[in-house]
Amino acid sequence: MAAGGLIYTASFNSISVTNAAQNIWEIIAAAGTSLLVHSIRLTFSPTIVSGVAQDVRAQLNIQRITSTGTGGVAVTPAPVNQRNTVAAVTTFNRTVTTPGTAGVVKDSELVSIIVPFERIYTPDQRIPISGGDRLALNLAAGLGTAYNASSEIYFEEI
Repeated sequence: MAAGGLIYTASFNSISVTNAAQNIWEIIAAAGTSLLVHSIRLTFSPTIVSGVAQDVRAQLNIQRITSTGTGGVAVTPAPVNQRNTVAAVTTFNRTVTTPGTAGVVKDSELVSIIVPFERIYTPDQRIPISGGDRLALNLAAGLGTAYNASSEIYFEEI
């Protein structure tokens, strides 16, 4: 099924994630605008010792949050289609070191930082976010040291 709204991506590349629980990112739907999450991707740059990537496990939660956290950096979403000249009204913040209030956890996994974490949702699985609501990719506990991470999310404003 084709998308009916405008598709955007918000991403960051090789940003240091500190050794602490935090929201890797938070996405906030603007009042009066809803959105659908189409896909999520997160990669870490693992430590290499004697040519071997050292495995660390990250507890990741995709969860609704009821308040926005602090300490993050705003990222401007970009349209996927270059003919789309409409700026996104959705807010996206990365590396939110003091997470907002946690709500319902949609997905929780213990993942290896060696393997990219990726979710591509079918039309029936896409996560709807109503105007004013929030979703976060939460790192539940520190990883033992800081790691560089890259992430992208594709979403549709409807």
